[in-house]
Amino acid sequence: MKVTAVETIACDAGWRNYFFLKLSTDAGIAGWSEYDEGFGSPGVTGVIEQLKHRLIGQDVYATEKFFQLASCLTRPAAGGVIGQAIGCLENALLDAKAKALGVPCYELLGGKVRDKVKVYWSHCPTWRINHPKFYQPAVTDLDGVKATAEEARKRGFKGLKTNLFIHDEGDAYAWRAGFAVPFMPELTVDKRLIRNIRSHLEALRDGAGPDMGLLIDFNFNAKPEGLIRILRELADFDLFWAEIDLGSAKALADVRRHSPHPISSCETLIGMRSFLPYFEQQAMDVAIVDAIWNGLSQSMKIAALADAHEVNVAPHNFYGDLCTMMNTHFAAAAPNLHIMEVDVDRLPWESELYSHSPVFEDGYLLVPDRPGWGTEPNEEAIRARPPKVTGGLLQYKRS
Repeated sequence: MKVTAVETIACDAGWRNYFFLKLSTDAGIAGWSEYDEGFGSPGVTGVIEQLKHRLIGQDVYATEKFFQLASCLTRPAAGGVIGQAIGCLENALLDAKAKALGVPCYELLGGKVRDKVKVYWSHCPTWRINHPKFYQPAVTDLDGVKATAEEARKRGFKGLKTNLFIHDEGDAYAWRAGFAVPFMPELTVDKRLIRNIRSHLEALRDGAGPDMGLLIDFNFNAKPEGLIRILRELADFDLFWAEIDLGSAKALADVRRHSPHPISSCETLIGMRSFLPYFEQQAMDVAIVDAIWNGLSQSMKIAALADAHEVNVAPHNFYGDLCTMMNTHFAAAAPNLHIMEVDVDRLPWESELYSHSPVFEDGYLLVPDRPGWGTEPNEEAIRARPPKVTGGLLQYKRS
């Protein structure tokens, strides 16, 4: 079975765009994958357009061969948007291969070790604060934060992850200094920010109850000394984990040594060599792997490397529902899975874009047994919603 064409399609996703890749074959089977240009990755589509010429005419089954070829061709500028483009193409090959064999994608990753995947509600209530036009009910204050956490508990979720917010200036708004909102490249932390973080977490705990796992994502929003200050001030909270992005494995390891809470990290890394220093430095308790960026086959290698260092993994997953279905196969097959991220708040038209949506049951995501990813993008519905904005980090700003 040979690749005959590769096409990228973007569609409107409210405050951002969704990006899809369709890989056609001479057997009439289409392999699909989803990728992203909104999380600091503009230009992935352009790289795909260049790489696809080395894939067309090649054997669909030779996924590792393509990865190695593409890696050689791009070696001087490995990683980044190039790594993401390679991962996207590899994921589409995996879907096409699984469909041709009539099996779910997890069968090509060694088979599943679990029938359902424990998940946490991510961006809770972040999307309802940042993008109330698309995610209802809107949250503007601490009462709304508490109500969303109560909803998560009632819907059976055992964990929720939130972000940093300011509540003492009227309507709540996100603190995202690491992403230039506000533009503050020094990334310092003051007492006011810490007070707001505490107020936010207190509202979540009040609504969610004592048994809910609370996760907080610091992203790139502070330097190590500021992170240590915050974590010490949060010592009395029972946090599931504190999620941190730092470019230095040694610096992150130092933060971990000072933290009263488990540390997760590495969601922006691509390739085993990027992860290796963090494992060697024992920099985190949980390694977050973006299987959409890395490709699922390569992500299984990263998971194996983590396992060799006695570290569990968690998929990074904040894109569309196709990505959730893709990550489910990685989560089903990786023996050292800790928990999986999911965005429970979805667009009103999300379900129109796919033949099957993710199915949740008492805080778990059920692993599908249909061929490929277990869902098929609705090409007509996707094309009916052309992209409208640049989207993502480049578009977002506090009004």
